Amino acid sequence: MQGDAGRGSRVATVVVGLLLIAVGVVFLAVQSFGLELPFDMSQIGWPLYIIAPGIVLLVVGLLLPDAGVGLAIGGAIITTIGTLLAYQSTYDHYASWAYAWALVAPTSVGAAMLLWGILHRRGGVARDGLGALAVGLIMFLVGFAFFEGILDIGDGRGFAALGRQALPVLLIAAGVLLILTRLWPRPRREWGAAWQGGWQSWGHAPAPGAPPAAGPAPGASSDAPDAPQSPDLMSSATDQSSTEEQTR
Repeated sequence: MQGDAGRGSRVATVVVGLLLIAVGVVFLAVQSFGLELPFDMSQIGWPLYIIAPGIVLLVVGLLLPDAGVGLAIGGAIITTIGTLLAYQSTYDHYASWAYAWALVAPTSVGAAMLLWGILHRRGGVARDGLGALAVGLIMFLVGFAFFEGILDIGDGRGFAALGRQALPVLLIAAGVLLILTRLWPRPRREWGAAWQGGWQSWGHAPAPGAPPAAGPAPGASSDAPDAPQSPDLMSSATDQSSTEEQTR
């Protein structure tokens, strides 16, 4: 386990180092040779300073084997917040926070857990992440359909015009979620541990098929005194002996 953690940490460090080198080379080429980027970063504005650290933290967390899931969740939350702020500042649609918070948590948290669980083959973490992701998306779609489709708080800004189509999308997402929950593999239950725990709860009774308790060996003498007999047994033995004497 420690060896795997060490290798994962080294891989994460190397990857982050390569990313920093690539970004530095690109910016150096832009400043020195007058190259133009295929997109204008100034359009994103100040939320870029939130998105960039979030992406770096997310990548590092996804590469780390054990403690990386916490870093991945933090990076996903920061990246989602920065992306939402970039959208809201571009379209002046800050009222969307009324329902967009569901994309931060639990949606981004579930997405990070799902990705980390798939990359590191942790079925339990991936399954929990899928559940949180689905719940967050449903909450977002319900809020989007209510606040934009019924209340129209966005007044047609940005994606607010799609509020009326949110209900059909919600039904489709619910159907997909229902299918995934039925088809997702479940871990096998350890029946041996379950049987043992069940029998222990019944007064420490022996499990089925267990060998009987070993008694004293044949012919072995016991120093323990004989247990007192029941009065009913003694009276029945007395009656039987008196009957035999009368018969004689």
